[in-house]
Amino acid sequence: MSELTELIVPQAESRPASKAGSLTNWIGFWTVIVLALAGVGLIQATWLPISVLPGMYPGINITNVMLIGLGSMLIVLLTIWTMGRLAGREAPDYLFGTRVIHPLFGFAFSWTFLIGGGLFIGFLASTFARIILPDLANMLGNVLDIFDLQVFAASLHNPQVMVYLASGLIFTAFILSILSPQAIRRILGWGSALSILGWLVILGQFTAVSQNQFSAFFDRIFREGSHALHLNLAFQLGMKAQGETLPEMIAIGLIIGLFGFFALGLPVWMAGELRTHRSNLVPAGLLALIIAGFLLIAAIALVERTISWQFLAAESFLRLKGITGEGGVVLPMPVSTPGGSSTGVLRGIVLPWLPFYAAVVQSNPLLLSFLSVIWIVMFVLVVQVYMLALSRVLKAWAEDRVVPEWIGLVHARQHSPLFALLMVTVIALLVVIDAAQANWIGNHFNFGLFVSFALLLPVLALIKNPYYFLADGDDRPSKGWVRFLGVITVVILLATILLPYVFGVKILPVDWQSAALLAGVFVSGMMWFGGRWLYLKQRGIDLITFFKKIEENRQ
Repeated sequence: MSELTELIVPQAESRPASKAGSLTNWIGFWTVIVLALAGVGLIQATWLPISVLPGMYPGINITNVMLIGLGSMLIVLLTIWTMGRLAGREAPDYLFGTRVIHPLFGFAFSWTFLIGGGLFIGFLASTFARIILPDLANMLGNVLDIFDLQVFAASLHNPQVMVYLASGLIFTAFILSILSPQAIRRILGWGSALSILGWLVILGQFTAVSQNQFSAFFDRIFREGSHALHLNLAFQLGMKAQGETLPEMIAIGLIIGLFGFFALGLPVWMAGELRTHRSNLVPAGLLALIIAGFLLIAAIALVERTISWQFLAAESFLRLKGITGEGGVVLPMPVSTPGGSSTGVLRGIVLPWLPFYAAVVQSNPLLLSFLSVIWIVMFVLVVQVYMLALSRVLKAWAEDRVVPEWIGLVHARQHSPLFALLMVTVIALLVVIDAAQANWIGNHFNFGLFVSFALLLPVLALIKNPYYFLADGDDRPSKGWVRFLGVITVVILLATILLPYVFGVKILPVDWQSAALLAGVFVSGMMWFGGRWLYLKQRGIDLITFFKKIEENRQ
């Protein structure tokens, strides 16, 4: 018998059949903040507002959109943190849905959240391998004029290499997630501190640059006139400013807010491992939101101050059209250059990415190398935090027998749900494999749609019975306040689902395939629950009766 089996099986044999194992209380007040900040990642949170949004809506005020997103997520996150405070156990969304509403629907919504989270991990890993790492190497090669790095970046555009890199990122996060709680806390703590330091460095870089200097910095690296060539190519290809209606602005803000800030709520899914009092989830979460919100809003505002909206839009617009600036891109019409001559060939790479803009502003080799390491670390930490949170969902399911109980078993020495973490890893790897082939999931997966839908039922359950998990003597927040938060959150979630379809906001995939993917995952969750019910019934266990007994024992 292996060491792993020897460590796990005794726990399973010494506990009641409905229990999968024991986790430790390792999450204190500051660890909640560290988990939240590590989950946000910050660098991936700027992808939509910097890399995608300006090209789709040229001239849009990105800072205002971010403020809309931040304001909406304040309400949603307050509801999520309150849900964790009231439940005080792993996967409070699942617990509220199955206990207060119905086991079948509660599980199906939780299933949608888990699968959506696993798909998001795979999406992040494949994006890192397909886009981020090649762009990072290409950025360093061009800004620092290192040709070998440019060649290395080109070699990364290979499906097989992408699978290796994305899988390596996922497996690295998996290994870090099965370490002891103390080791995980230290890794996340140092990683979050490094990421905040990196962001402060970036803020300093943009603060030191005046409003009209960016074009000169860009031309210094890619030859005089390069900045104007990028603008001219975008305008010649049809880029133009367009006015956005208020509903469109709200829809865009809701999507960007959910994509950028939702991870601040992930510590709630580990509420059963709190060392601090569960009421501290709300103030700790608020502090994390203040830190992340300040860094992101300040960075976006400084970028808009330093770089003209025309250039931000041009870079994003060109990249969305598949133009990278490599290989001698020819302009439809030649344009005049400052030297008095004319040219029809684009100069410089097209890279609408915050780290690239920071590198153009200050191209110090040591600083860029340091920041590059931080960007890679951020992606690993984001994947790790999502893995930790999603594995606790599987553990909660195992305790209720809606999945095989061995999935929730906890390693006696590491105190990690190994099999649950492995299941999440498998889901993410399926996305990576798809990304190397047709990339159907990546082209139609809408993270905001999945999360908004998955939270609807738990929030409705919270509105119906906020005090379900509280004993008579427990400290209770105002029922009216909790229900008010819940109602506003339901409105925000419905708006996040419906407004992009109504107004055609496609900064994330919005089409019938996206809706079909969501519907398919939800229905598959109901089918799993039904199949599990039949399987256990044949063995003398009624799953519905099991949930009813939970309710009876509570009373």
